[in-house]
Amino acid sequence: MACKTRFSNLKLVNYWFAVVVVLVSACATATAQIEITLKNTFIEKYKGRATIDANFTVDKAHKKPNAPSKDADMHIAGRASEIGLPAVAEIMNAASQPDSVDAIHQVEGTNQTIAMTGAWRIWCEHGGSSQQVQGAKLDKITTTNPDHVFEIHPITHLGQTSLLETLHAIDGYQPKDASQAFLSYENKKSHVGLKKGKTTITTTMGGFNYVDFIMRINGDQREATDGRFVMAQVLDLDGNLLVQNRRMVFVKDSGPDKLVKALIRGSCLRVLGIPRIDLSVISWRMRNGTARPEVLDWNLPYEMIVVAAQEETENCQE
Repeated sequence: MACKTRFSNLKLVNYWFAVVVVLVSACATATAQIEITLKNTFIEKYKGRATIDANFTVDKAHKKPNAPSKDADMHIAGRASEIGLPAVAEIMNAASQPDSVDAIHQVEGTNQTIAMTGAWRIWCEHGGSSQQVQGAKLDKITTTNPDHVFEIHPITHLGQTSLLETLHAIDGYQPKDASQAFLSYENKKSHVGLKKGKTTITTTMGGFNYVDFIMRINGDQREATDGRFVMAQVLDLDGNLLVQNRRMVFVKDSGPDKLVKALIRGSCLRVLGIPRIDLSVISWRMRNGTARPEVLDWNLPYEMIVVAAQEETENCQE
């Protein structure tokens, strides 16, 4: 009996040791420093744009779209000279677009490019531990989820086919909680480094894709050639204020864009959004970092790409 008890205790110790190892590993991953080096010309070109056009070399793609419970996306890993970084492009609600899925598979691994447009996204969800240097030599990618910080997400046009209709709620998917997501976004540390013709952004891993929240318009809408930018407060689904002021990004002629452009200050939408680094704020810090070095260590600036929207009145009151 004593031997059995000691054996049970040993198993219990081993179990808790394994738990501690997993937790420590997870924390280390979450706090690992990721350094992104971008060309200043790229920052200035895209800081006021919702999307990017790319001739994309498809190295590796999902055989089929994710199940709705996992997000319903199709991941497409590859390279493009317009990006200059390892990249993953994603079709939302991809099962509804079999022709586009087939078009991706037809060029996969062939070094033949395919034209695509979509929301550019820089975010450290899958940055790994490697430095991400724009313009560095890129080898062929062998997995659908390489270390990367750049995404075209969601794809809005593939070849001559519009995928704007895929920007809608994901039936069967449980979005991330707004309170947890925005607490994480708001507290993400960063450092901006200035180099000749380049800028480095050092930060840590960031998750919380596809978050469900209410946006309340609190500023003027600014139209761009490929979309619009709207300043808004962020509320949880009960109408509680989470963030006082954050820029929202809408792709031109998408369903969310058509909804928001008819609204005035004080109006609300319930939206599904994904975060990306706000290059307009990075640009401002670049220009002001010498005179005001403290701005180079402010928290990571971010904005939200709105990929689904519906009118909201019940929890919109100030």
